[in-house]
Amino acid sequence: MPVCYGTELVLSVEFNPDYEYEWSTGDTENIILVEILEDNVQYSVDVRNKNNPNDFCHSSITIRMYEPFEIEFEQTQLTCSDNNAENGQNAIVVATAKSDIYNSFTYQWQNVPYCPNPNTAMGLMAWREYEILVTNENGCVQTGTFMPVAYPNPKIEISKDPGDTIYIQNPFASFSFENMTDSIEVTNFFWEFLDDNTTSTAEEPRKAYSQEGEFEISLTVTNPQGCDTAYLTSIQVLPVKLKIPNIFTPNGDGINDYFIIGYDESGGSNNEKRLEYEPYTTLNEYYMRTKLVIFNRWGRIVYQSNDYKNDWDGGNLPDGTYFYVIECVGAQSNQRYQGSVSIFASGR
Repeated sequence: MPVCYGTELVLSVEFNPDYEYEWSTGDTENIILVEILEDNVQYSVDVRNKNNPNDFCHSSITIRMYEPFEIEFEQTQLTCSDNNAENGQNAIVVATAKSDIYNSFTYQWQNVPYCPNPNTAMGLMAWREYEILVTNENGCVQTGTFMPVAYPNPKIEISKDPGDTIYIQNPFASFSFENMTDSIEVTNFFWEFLDDNTTSTAEEPRKAYSQEGEFEISLTVTNPQGCDTAYLTSIQVLPVKLKIPNIFTPNGDGINDYFIIGYDESGGSNNEKRLEYEPYTTLNEYYMRTKLVIFNRWGRIVYQSNDYKNDWDGGNLPDGTYFYVIECVGAQSNQRYQGSVSIFASGR
């Protein structure tokens, strides 16, 4: 009588310690376990007397197998990707056994919330594997597994202005996003600022931070099917530590050609060489408002700017020592910086 696909059978011959056994599978015990995966498979065994080579026996058996059937799955309803939400637990999957030989099947889903009929499972979550047992008219049981998929989420790109880093004396940042997936519409969204748990439904919310640190921002967007997805970004709020040089050399060699006020990250010397093509934060990014004034030794103003962009090369001034005053208005406090700076090797 045929067996079902995947049936495990024990094949054995009588045990005798004076005999040795060699199966067609390579096993050397008198008992073997085989899994039947094809029809008309033959197993054989040779039995030999260890003490008498002429005492030999060969035996074989052919095992018939019922033809297996296919189990096909169709997901008739997608679900949202958030399994914790109610709308993330509503996938519908239909299983169908396919065969040219068998006429009737019974279905039994394992650990699914609801089955309106035996081969249909409802209330499933995305990216979880579900199992069904299908039995044909010969009593052969096969197992099928299926992992539901979710509605696609949009690809979102979050932008921050002025950038990933801001400063506590000018602690304002604006946020915006762009949907990079044309085929998936965003029907709703909201922002959540995790430093103080405030929210906003503005397209480009503006946020003022009151302390230094790194803070996360969450953007939750909803697609037309009501699925919401959260995207995280972060922003860093740093203290203001200006690094003001006491010398620069506007000789056109691309090094220290400008009076560059930068951020002091290392506590290095003020006359450290600076390459002009390196990016620099300008004064009005550190503070809300600033004013830079340069004087000569007689107190005459030779340069001033309310929005200094690290672009003063001394103009036509000769080499010498000059004096600066920087008035800064900040969100936390106002600061005044003053000192001297030398122009050297200008050739003027």
